[in-house]
Amino acid sequence: MLYIDGISLGKLKNELDETLKNRKVTKIFQYSPLSLSIFLGKLNLYVSATPNLPICYIATKKEVAPDKPMSFSLSLRKYVVGAILTGVEQYKNDRILLLSFEKINELGVKQKVKVIVEIMGKHSNIILVDDNYMILDLLKKFSIEENKLRLLMGGAKYKFPIVTEKTSPAEISKEEFDNYLSENTLIQNIDGMGKLTAKYMTDYNKFHEIINEAASPTLYKENGIIKYGTILSLPLDGYEEVKFESINGMIDTYILETLNSEQFNNQKRTLAKVVEKEIKRNKKTMKNVNKDREKYSTYEKYKKIGDILAANLYSLKGYEKSVILYDFYENCNIEIALNPQRTSSENLDNYYNLYNKHKRGYQHSGERLEIIKSEIVYLESILSFINHACDKKTLEGIEEELVANKYLKKIIKTKKKKKVAKIMPPTTEIDGLAVYYGRNNIENEYVTFKIGDRHDLWFHAKDVSGSHLIVKTNGEDISDETLYKVGELASQHSKVGQGETIRIDYCLKKYVKKIKGAKPGLVIYSNEKSVFVKKG
Repeated sequence: MLYIDGISLGKLKNELDETLKNRKVTKIFQYSPLSLSIFLGKLNLYVSATPNLPICYIATKKEVAPDKPMSFSLSLRKYVVGAILTGVEQYKNDRILLLSFEKINELGVKQKVKVIVEIMGKHSNIILVDDNYMILDLLKKFSIEENKLRLLMGGAKYKFPIVTEKTSPAEISKEEFDNYLSENTLIQNIDGMGKLTAKYMTDYNKFHEIINEAASPTLYKENGIIKYGTILSLPLDGYEEVKFESINGMIDTYILETLNSEQFNNQKRTLAKVVEKEIKRNKKTMKNVNKDREKYSTYEKYKKIGDILAANLYSLKGYEKSVILYDFYENCNIEIALNPQRTSSENLDNYYNLYNKHKRGYQHSGERLEIIKSEIVYLESILSFINHACDKKTLEGIEEELVANKYLKKIIKTKKKKKVAKIMPPTTEIDGLAVYYGRNNIENEYVTFKIGDRHDLWFHAKDVSGSHLIVKTNGEDISDETLYKVGELASQHSKVGQGETIRIDYCLKKYVKKIKGAKPGLVIYSNEKSVFVKKG
């Protein structure tokens, strides 16, 4: 959690004002309906009104702007590009920043505008007003029905949010503070104080120290994972502390480490959900095909009945409901149901037709089962690659594979022609030998059939999804120790669980063949040998 209350925001405001004041706005980009960047020279003032993390800070990372600018960014460009940032202010001690801009317009008249950033959770907004606080445009637009407390729309007079009147932290006396502390009403009475700040306000001296001392931007980590980011010096015990020289530096690091990680995990979950849905669908289809196969598996009985009828056709009168005839297959009499509206020859043809129909159905369902099983194996291999992915580039490769195989619809983000990414599978070195391995099925196929030579060694985990590995041996034998090390690498990139022993098959690449018509990465191999390793 990035903790910024009104008191914390006051210290961020001071840093922004000191860094950005009197700088000229060069360009503005809006990345999404809720986020944008105002560039002041090379400095990127990133402003976001996203409910989970509304923020205004100097970012180091530059996002990719859409080809078609959004409407709010056009308004900002009209009034703010070319303007000088004359100051950054805070409304009282509330979570509202006012960015003041000034420029000479095309008529030679000095024009003043403000960008008001309301940092208030789901109610966050970015509003452009003129010098008289008339709203020129705003990021999140509302209807009159949605704005019963204050009118937020173009042409209306901007009003600050209605809040309970509180006392400024700078004006609180010791007696007032002690009284609020004893009543546990610090948040209700002191302007800008949040829950976490109030939690550590043990006495007036501590309060006075936090209010007046310089900012102490800190990240608090647990097992290497960020749990908190604070601007104030709060004694959060039990965490590893990482101190920063600037508030913007702390916020930038927090967002890069947490949000990028969150985006990565979201992408991972999204891709896994797509694949799991396909696996579930295929398993359901396989269940239905198995039922059909079971129904068609009795096709031989229709042929036997047809043969018995053919042998006794001369004795049948026709148009009978049933007949009792000798079954020369089982050496007993059986009763055969007939259609009383058909002749004997027609009933005979009907049984042979049923035999042919059920036989075709049985064969077709068998072929279909093999295709579905192959599909499930392929999808499970993709799921394994998703679960083992540890960087965004790997997930992008898997996403491209899903799009190529039509499991995922391609989202066209730009009209520009995108260059086809070159397949670059990772490589490592084991005992001086180059080892290549795939991170998805497309890379697996590339490693095996493009990188691998006839006399290179090919490795893969037996009967489980995983990476194809090619060891560039230059036709030379390799030691058992090296074989085991490569086997360990193959186990690390397989579906098998941690601590389990797994069989790794290996053979010369010339014995690996692609299955005709199969999905990428599905192969058959022969002349293999094995090494057993424990996945560490």
